Amino acid sequence: MKSEITDISQCIRELKIIIEPQEALDEYNKVLKTFKNYATVPGFRKGKVPLSMIEKQFGESVKKEFINEKLNDYYKKAIDEQKVKPINQGEAVNVEWEKGKELIATFKFEVMPEVKITKYKKINVPFEEIKFCESMIDETIKDFQSRMANEITPEISEKDDIISAEIGFLNDKGKLTKSINRNFILGNNSYSKLFNSNLTGKKTGDEIKTKLFTKNQKCEDEEINDTLKDKEFLVKVNSIKRKILPEINDEFAKDIEYDSLKDLKEKVADELELKLIKDNEQRFNESAITVLIEENKFDLPPSLIKKQAEDMVKPYAEKNKIDINKMIPVYMSIAEYKLKQYLILEELKKMEKIQVTDEDKEDIIAEFAGNLKMEVDKYKEMYKKQIENEEFKYLIEERKIMRFLKENSKIIPYPKEKEEK
Repeated sequence: MKSEITDISQCIRELKIIIEPQEALDEYNKVLKTFKNYATVPGFRKGKVPLSMIEKQFGESVKKEFINEKLNDYYKKAIDEQKVKPINQGEAVNVEWEKGKELIATFKFEVMPEVKITKYKKINVPFEEIKFCESMIDETIKDFQSRMANEITPEISEKDDIISAEIGFLNDKGKLTKSINRNFILGNNSYSKLFNSNLTGKKTGDEIKTKLFTKNQKCEDEEINDTLKDKEFLVKVNSIKRKILPEINDEFAKDIEYDSLKDLKEKVADELELKLIKDNEQRFNESAITVLIEENKFDLPPSLIKKQAEDMVKPYAEKNKIDINKMIPVYMSIAEYKLKQYLILEELKKMEKIQVTDEDKEDIIAEFAGNLKMEVDKYKEMYKKQIENEEFKYLIEERKIMRFLKENSKIIPYPKEKEEK
């Protein structure tokens, strides 16, 4: 047997196998003899039919059985001889054989690419830190206030009311052709000022003819194209809801389990500052990884990306009873990013000889315990299994390599978008 491998791309290989005529014929004849044991031909007892007659009657079936039976053996032997490690089962893309001639089979399979990181020091990483400001506290408390609001059904619609409406499409003769349901906040939506004005002061059940958009306004309703956006629609008010917001004071703070309004603001500030630290770290990491992927290009096996995407969507698809095959294409680019991130970081850890020390573990345990406002010993006791898990070590390694990258990168502002004329 002879074999040769051709590189089709960084991660796709083509394997050509050539079996000598005599070797192929010997294996073919073995299969032919097995047919003799169960083939039936009129005038002959089972097992006594001459091989020439069996071949004449069942030749194509014997050939197919021979190829099916031996092809995988030839493939495995060639892979071992070539000392390659496919990540998927090789696919036979072409098989040629006639009795008395060489058997030539061509396979395609995937391998992991060689990840070479050449550009990772002094790279330009676009990043701008989000800094804490007092207005963030007010916005957070307003969010609490909105969630604590009571909902009433007013008689007449006003600005900021939640409107549920049926929007009817009218033809040139003013007849209703179809209708769609929409929910929106009056005075704070994608429709025109005229539309919002016409819907103000209305009751449940009222119907009005109105345009939804102006001619020059960008239409943000997928059901309405540019030819329809400035035409009149029949709008029926199905329901009106209004939120009654509680007053922000000490009583409000106590209702959401804080000692006072002052205590609420102080604790919200602490939580926001902690969250900003994590968010900024995450945003820098994502930006740095994106630059590393761009600067150190390599391909990934398509089957590996698909498997990663499948693993990502499977829990959600099963929970919501969605066809997983419809979701996989949406997640392919995310899956590719995640895989490249993992491979790049693993390679950098080796290159920079990243090690996890006991001091590293103690530092991160103290940080996590502090975030939970917990004593370190108590945290160690409660999260003993997590601390001993291999994922905990991986987390520390990843943090160390990302900090190394930050210290050895040049942080630049985000590129400004060009203004359209």
